Amino acid sequence: MPRRASAATSKAAPPPQLDALRAEVIRTMGEFEDAIIATRNQLKVMETLMRRVRRMMESGRSANEIARQANAAQARAATSKIIRDVQAARHRAQQAQFKMAAAEGATMAEIARNWGVSRQLVSRMVKEGTPRRRS
Repeated sequence: MPRRASAATSKAAPPPQLDALRAEVIRTMGEFEDAIIATRNQLKVMETLMRRVRRMMESGRSANEIARQANAAQARAATSKIIRDVQAARHRAQQAQFKMAAAEGATMAEIARNWGVSRQLVSRMVKEGTPRRRS
């Protein structure tokens, strides 16, 4: 009796499509790594700023004076932007990996189990268009 191809093999995408998906995974993981580095650098800046702010507070300066001198609004905005950027990069990298796993023949349930997320989330991310990086 001839041997049948396994379900995972029969569902897999052709090699050129897998190559393109792999390149996308590698690209998005690089973006994610860069975003993590930028986040770490911004957190170091914030750590230094908070240390300075604490010293000013200990010296008896007013909260408004400290906020002005520390550029609190600008520091908060920069940190918020970095956090949004890292979340977006994580989403793109995760989506690319989900799409590749699905193209390799994994079920939504398998992908969800391996990543510790819901099957519905995996399904939605595999179906949605590739998000573009904001500049």
